[in-house]
Amino acid sequence: MAKILVGILVKETSLLQDRKYPALGKIVPSDFIEELHHCQLILQSARKATMFRCLHGPHPFSLYWYKIDENAETSFDLSTNIVGQSIAIRAGGLGVAFVNDGGLQLNASAKGPFDLLGRTVAPHQFSELAARVHYKSSLRDATHFYINSETPTLLTIEQHTVRPYTSTILAGGEMQVFEPWDNEAFAYLASIVTPFSPNTFHDEETGAAMTTLGNLLPQDMVE
Repeated sequence: MAKILVGILVKETSLLQDRKYPALGKIVPSDFIEELHHCQLILQSARKATMFRCLHGPHPFSLYWYKIDENAETSFDLSTNIVGQSIAIRAGGLGVAFVNDGGLQLNASAKGPFDLLGRTVAPHQFSELAARVHYKSSLRDATHFYINSETPTLLTIEQHTVRPYTSTILAGGEMQVFEPWDNEAFAYLASIVTPFSPNTFHDEETGAAMTTLGNLLPQDMVE
């Protein structure tokens, strides 16, 4: 997943946003690739035996998977969030969402949105789950400090501390790792990732949050 995300972005550093207006520049600025530090660390494991020592789990990323009900017109879908450095892929009976965040989202929600990790979902429901992971990734307000070492036979990648981007302290005294969820903003992003309009997820009149996952949730969680 990390390789696909990096590969897409590297390709887009060579493609124009609009071929009619070259002055607009490339789809992705070339220096943005330097921001993908976590992906670069993960990809090092392809060249040498690697030991990850992480603060939140066995690997320095967040990963969620779902079984897909394959009664769908198309068996493949892909979406990304460049800002949050996340990618989601649906292929046949498997859907996977990956976040290049050192494992922060996984630490905050081990089973993903609504604790549905591993459940069987319809293709459009996976799209909503992907949108929720994508939006959460864009709210990340911290990163990791790493200490790495290498021998001829082993690469060791160790997460040392979590470093916040801001000095925001929450009511409980802990530092803010994610900015607050804004359902109206999520609904807009979801309208891009899913086949639905924003009002599928957010009622402008009442402010109510809604979901296509209702058949999978306890009744008291469904708007």
